[in-house]
Amino acid sequence: MIEKKQIIEKLREALEPLPFIYAFWLEGADANDTADEYSDIDIWVDFEDEYEKQAIEAVELALSELAEFDYRHIPLPPPSHDKLRRRTYHLAGTSEYLMIDFMWQLHSRPKDEYTLFEGNKIETIKIIFDKKNVIQFKPFDISFVKQQNLQLLDDVKYRMANRIRAEKYVKRGQYLEAFANYNCYVLDFLIDILRLIYTPSHAHYKLCHISQHIPENEQEKLEYFAKINSLDDIAEKIPQANNWFAELIERVEL
Repeated sequence: MIEKKQIIEKLREALEPLPFIYAFWLEGADANDTADEYSDIDIWVDFEDEYEKQAIEAVELALSELAEFDYRHIPLPPPSHDKLRRRTYHLAGTSEYLMIDFMWQLHSRPKDEYTLFEGNKIETIKIIFDKKNVIQFKPFDISFVKQQNLQLLDDVKYRMANRIRAEKYVKRGQYLEAFANYNCYVLDFLIDILRLIYTPSHAHYKLCHISQHIPENEQEKLEYFAKINSLDDIAEKIPQANNWFAELIERVEL
């Protein structure tokens, strides 16, 4: 079976000699040393703008020399960003979990959009090669995110006050609506508060890898509030969640 390291090495051998490809790096689990047998590969490449077609062809040729594609997805371009391209691949004969999430970055993309904070363990990268110092690092300064975190805190307080939206559907006996509003106005604000406490530089991450980012006791408590089976569950947990929220908000330091 083709292994992840074979895919990475094959791509390095194919891409590094090409003069229009400047950098190749890994993100996600392979970058922060949390990869396991269920992890995919998050790959980024920086290339000269006018060589987009050649860069994509070079990647796909290298992968096809390892195995046939049994999956290739080309999503619509992100409407908010014209400097990124994305495709997702799966090679025949590899683990079903080993999706290759490939991002191409035009070299003209502004550097301040992807400059990394030094010592950041959540958003980090593993450089395979970098021929033009594409990857830049800067010292972490919480002031970079302070304003957006203050706005998030205001939003959380507003949503907490609107937990009544979940309560009214409980009283109406409408489970689906109660469940939706419980997630939006109760569970979601607990997640945001925990993020503001434990990962203030990544407060927008929601549940993404949250088990790696908060203490086990907080994780278990959040799981308790996430497990909903009935209207009675929702009715019982709303006031409990409100009490926990009051405790957590006292610990937020912005």
